[in-house]
Amino acid sequence: MGQDLRRVGTLVILPPLIALTYITAFTIAGFTGLQIWLEHVGMAAGDATPWGWEADSEDWTGGSRGGTDPTLGVLPRFALRSAWFFQHWIGEIPSSGRSESPYFPTTLFGGADRGNQLAEQQIMWAMQYLVKMQKPIPPAVLLRHEEILEKLGTPAALNKAWNECLMLLSQAPRGSLEAAKLSLKLGNLAARRGLDDGAIRLWEEALKLTPSSISPGMIQTPTEIPVQQRHLADVYVQLSSIYASNENMGAARVIQSRGSDLIASFLDAPPSESPSPEERLHYLYLLHRQGVLLLQHAEVELTMNSDTSSTLEIFRKAARRARVIVDALGTGAMVSKEDFFSPSKMGNSEATAATPISRTYSESKTLRIPGAALLRDARRTAMQAHLLEGALLEGMATAMGQKEQDASIRAALQSYQAALAWAGTTVQHGKNLGIPPSDIVDIQKRVDRLQAHIALQAS
Repeated sequence: MGQDLRRVGTLVILPPLIALTYITAFTIAGFTGLQIWLEHVGMAAGDATPWGWEADSEDWTGGSRGGTDPTLGVLPRFALRSAWFFQHWIGEIPSSGRSESPYFPTTLFGGADRGNQLAEQQIMWAMQYLVKMQKPIPPAVLLRHEEILEKLGTPAALNKAWNECLMLLSQAPRGSLEAAKLSLKLGNLAARRGLDDGAIRLWEEALKLTPSSISPGMIQTPTEIPVQQRHLADVYVQLSSIYASNENMGAARVIQSRGSDLIASFLDAPPSESPSPEERLHYLYLLHRQGVLLLQHAEVELTMNSDTSSTLEIFRKAARRARVIVDALGTGAMVSKEDFFSPSKMGNSEATAATPISRTYSESKTLRIPGAALLRDARRTAMQAHLLEGALLEGMATAMGQKEQDASIRAALQSYQAALAWAGTTVQHGKNLGIPPSDIVDIQKRVDRLQAHIALQAS
């Protein structure tokens, strides 16, 4: 009888124990495998190239080898890997709309960015743990935390990002590319916080690069190395924008002229016979920034001279230029300066908002993120060019006779519809393309208003 009970007990208990053992083993194996994949694949560093795109890659303390620094300890490394996973894979998960932290935004247009929220929590925990263990916080960790706070964008997050960026700048060598990039970042934060004068001073500081900031082995053009060219182009675009928005048109015109001339000098260096993807993306980047300065310059000239006809042509040209860049990013082809200005190759500005980025860039560890960012920027430039064209045509209509007014209103509607197409048509599609929801809502209101006006005139 006792043996029977033991046998029954064994038969009852043993299978769950075996199952629990397997589950535990698979869980441990899965967790270990995920950690190995994150360390050696997901967070791996891209290859260094003479064009310097690896300087824009995320460093999670592993430096040029990628991954995390073993000297941090086991728990901080787990936290940093979790942060990377949340940031890149979790995405947006709708929440209740209540923020668990002042750093987190409330629900707007479909939910708070839970991926960045969770990543911020993990990095903050890692920093607190390092402080508790009396270990220094690596600058790479501080920079990752600052960048995530920028994305969260609440006033408290921006204020914390500002303080962390100042700390990083105090540690950077004066005149280095690192210091210049941090000054640019601080200027962007100041502008977002409404501190325009401070932003201008910081961006002017970001233009100051010394020869010591040139890294050994980098390709040099007659003026700067490629990564510096892109940095300087970005600074000039920011300065141009803030001067124009503050109605300091004289200063905006000077900055636009200097920036355009500088970028033109960078583009004067002929591309290689068989340009690498890194080189192609570099030239597309500079061509895009040059196009943005052209668009901003047209707005300034319109304000100062009221030359509507030439301004309209520049808006249309800017839209076509942006379309060329989008197409080139979609095909992976090289666009030379001559091709870019050739009327026969400019095509039209019809929206190709759904065009995916070429596998040439998307499958590159180094180029995937900057390529996607440039594609987003080019789409938004096309959107803005059509939006400005529509606003100008709508404004011109008020001073016309009835027949010309109707034609101008219809043309403005077409421009707004083209802008909406480039923006993704809907808020959800626009978010997937990197277009702020507020931009799409504004354009849709313009389209609805003109459609209502035309329907009223027809009735």
